[in-house]
Amino acid sequence: ARWILYSLLAALAWGGWAMLSKLGSREIPADTMQFLSTLGMLPVGASLLGTSGRRLERNLRGTLFSMIGGGLSAAGIVALIAAYRSGGNTGVITVTTGLYPMVTVALAVSFLKERLTRKQIAGLALAAAAIVMFSW
Repeated sequence: ARWILYSLLAALAWGGWAMLSKLGSREIPADTMQFLSTLGMLPVGASLLGTSGRRLERNLRGTLFSMIGGGLSAAGIVALIAAYRSGGNTGVITVTTGLYPMVTVALAVSFLKERLTRKQIAGLALAAAAIVMFSW
């Protein structure tokens, strides 16, 4: 399936990003890292917009969600880089913050009224246990 290829590419890209963020955090503060990281995203965004023939969307609600999401993403990245800079173990920090989907699930259940199966609840419990086990 095509989604697995994209998922693996995302994992590889984010893995490299996390390693470079850890290395960069040894040299410069988290806020500077986030600013420079954002500059690095601009050419990718511009090329996506320019080569696909797409135009900017004019849906205000979707644009607002996207902008707020970008702000939350940036805040999370600053916190992650600050964690790297604090001298913590890169693997533990990355795995712990990589469990952010647990927050997404809690929000989806709370605000979107989505339901979880017993298997999914068990998966969340195992993910929570993984955080504890990974941090020992």
